[in-house]
Amino acid sequence: MRISRIAWAAPLGLALLLLVPVSGATAPVSGVVTTCTSVYTCSFVFNTSAGTGWAYGAGTGSYRQPGLLSFQLPGEAKASYNLSYSTYIGSLIGTYTYWTVGNFFGTDVNTGKVVFGTTDTNYTITCHGHSGRGGGCTYTYTTDNGTIVFHFTQAEMTSTTVSCTPTSVHVAGKTSCTLKVVNLWNSTNVPTGKVRLSSGGTGGFSNKGVCTLSAGQCTFTWHPFDNTCGWGTISAVYPGYTAFYKSSGSTTLTVTGGC
Repeated sequence: MRISRIAWAAPLGLALLLLVPVSGATAPVSGVVTTCTSVYTCSFVFNTSAGTGWAYGAGTGSYRQPGLLSFQLPGEAKASYNLSYSTYIGSLIGTYTYWTVGNFFGTDVNTGKVVFGTTDTNYTITCHGHSGRGGGCTYTYTTDNGTIVFHFTQAEMTSTTVSCTPTSVHVAGKTSCTLKVVNLWNSTNVPTGKVRLSSGGTGGFSNKGVCTLSAGQCTFTWHPFDNTCGWGTISAVYPGYTAFYKSSGSTTLTVTGGC
């Protein structure tokens, strides 16, 4: 049995064990695997009528590459499509039973809040009607056991970017930079707080590496140290707050005169 044939059976069917309201919820929703109907796209059900989900991979044969997951929780009006979903086949147990592990992350379109979680499932592949003439098998997929867990947050998704002018700087000079943190769900709800900066020991900051956001952005200067050779990377980490999810960004600058 070639692994490539079962590349994306990982995110298998689920039945809800615990219903937690999405609005204001902080505890995870948990479930167990029940059914899977497709090798490439598998569906799960939280209860018999409300709440569905599905997940699929990036392509056949590439079972260690990221896929996408979509879901609709009980009581929600809309399905949330294409959350980032990273899954892989952890091991082969016996002859035809596989253990799969996955993580997903994205935004619930009904609430605008970040949701993340995990899947951990076992499934069995059965070959039917092998012709013995090179015709191969017809396969069915049966889930044995497994779980899915959704974690809710009260935070909206953000992105962090850093841009500097000029992008090439001499060790005796400096560059002016702008850092922005953007709310990807609701642009009118502007992120606040502090952002931590670092450049891996290649230079120094005018703000000592701490950027306080005003209207979602801040400015600073960076100068390379005398022994910096070739380049320097400025990294920014927004830690996130109750209303805003964490994010990070970076920019790489050319440094001259230090070699």
